This record gives sequence, structure tokens and C-alpha cells, in this order.
Amino acid sequence: MEDQKQQDESAEAPVQETENPEINEEETLAQKLEEAKDRFLRKVAEFDNFKKRTAKEKTENFSLGICEAVEKLLPVLDNLDRAIAAAESNDDKEALLEGIKMVRKQFCEALSGIGVSEIEAVGKEFDPDKHNAVMMEDSDLPSNTVIEEFAKGYAYNRDDNVKVIRHSMVKVSN
Repeated sequence: MEDQKQQDESAEAPVQETENPEINEEETLAQKLEEAKDRFLRKVAEFDNFKKRTAKEKTENFSLGICEAVEKLLPVLDNLDRAIAAAESNDDKEALLEGIKMVRKQFCEALSGIGVSEIEAVGKEFDPDKHNAVMMEDSDLPSNTVIEEFAKGYAYNRDDNVKVIRHSMVKVSN
């Protein structure tokens, strides 16, 4: 009987040994799956935080840019207020005209300080990326040459990147 018990135990032992590796393998795979889920959830949370952070930085940078631009333009507004006050209390038109010219110059300098420049038009070849032709006229100038500018165009120049803010309204030769 003891031999039979030993045979039964030895028969059971290999079965248990084969079940244990399967159980261990399943546990290992389950553990790896949990670790992968955890890493995935952490990456998702990290990406969500990145998106929120960059959106906040974008808003802050935009606000900062607006503030810097307005800061450069406020002295122009101050000088326009002074010009109005001077015009109301003084009849000297030449002094008023000179003051307005100075304010315009200051305004152009402020625009230049934030990267805005005038688009050259008169005498240049018509460029649809910079000019808006509102009239055409026969002229001695070569065809497609800008002969008159009705409204100045402006472009934003930053880091070799030019963006047209407003196209020049022009008359073009036929």
C-alpha cells in the first residue's frame, strides 16, 4: 500500500508541477498587464497635463504680446490727446500740423517696434500677395505696375516670417 501511495503522490506531483508554471505564467502575464495599464494611464495623464500646460502658456504668451504692443502704442494716444487739447486752446494751425506729424512718426516707430512695416507699392510690380487692385488704368509704365496707392498695406515681420495684416489698395497699369 505504501508503494501505491507513493505512486499516487508521484503521479500527483508532476501534475502539480505542470499546473504551477501555468499559474505562475498567468500571474506573471496578469502582473505585466497591470503594469502596462498603469504605465498607459500615467502617460495619458501626463499628456493631458501637457495639453493643459501648453494651452495655458499659449494664452499667457498671447496676453503678454497684446500687453507689449499696447504699451508701445499708449504714448501715441497720450500725444494725440495733447494735440487735441492744444488745438482747442490754440489757433496756430502750423504748430498743430507739426504736432500731428510728430505723433504720426511716433506711431510708425511704435508699429515698427512691434514688427509691423508698411508694404511698398507705388512703382513696384503688382503682387497679389501684398496688393489689392481696385482699379486699372492705361499708363506709360510697364503692365502690372502699381501707379497709385489708395490705402497703405501693412505686414508683420518676425523671424523671417512675413504675414500681411492689410493689403495695399492700389491702382495698376494695364
